[in-house]
Amino acid sequence: MTDLEEDLVTLEAALYVSGRALTLDELSNLIGKSQTTTQKLLDDLGFEYNKREGALEVVALPRDRYALQLKPELTPRVGRLIPGGLLSYATLQTLVYIALKQPLVQSELVTQRGTHCYDHVKELIEKKFVESIPEGRSRLLTTTPLFADYFGLENDRIKMKAQLKFKMKKILEEQRDAEESLEASSE
Repeated sequence: MTDLEEDLVTLEAALYVSGRALTLDELSNLIGKSQTTTQKLLDDLGFEYNKREGALEVVALPRDRYALQLKPELTPRVGRLIPGGLLSYATLQTLVYIALKQPLVQSELVTQRGTHCYDHVKELIEKKFVESIPEGRSRLLTTTPLFADYFGLENDRIKMKAQLKFKMKKILEEQRDAEESLEASSE
């Protein structure tokens, strides 16, 4: 194995075992190469994954971070196997509402979406997609960096909201379709 191939395999292994996005700096230090060289290797790795048309992809995230993740379009099909479970369609709708309106007071969320949202918010906080801080007699809800990373969105709220309008509509449709086909197959 050449040094270049070894570096590529090391980067792939690091992205796989980390379970989180890694910075270009972390990855460069790991293989002992410049950030420019590491960036080129990551681009090559991403290209290889795209060429294979498999289940995984290497994604470049804001702030020079990279992750190896399941392609979003496959999540509805295998979501029930994800540790902690996949979000239900209703919970996903609540998450999108929070992301679009953030920072959002929980009492306003409940007024708009109903009292079932309390359970959704609890689950979203447990999964670390939403943060909640006291705000008077209610709570102020915002999305977390994990939410942005998980859905491949910008952390900047203005850019995130623009991306959400396009991307989350597709994710919601896929989740609804997956739930409907699951219900149909269990009947």
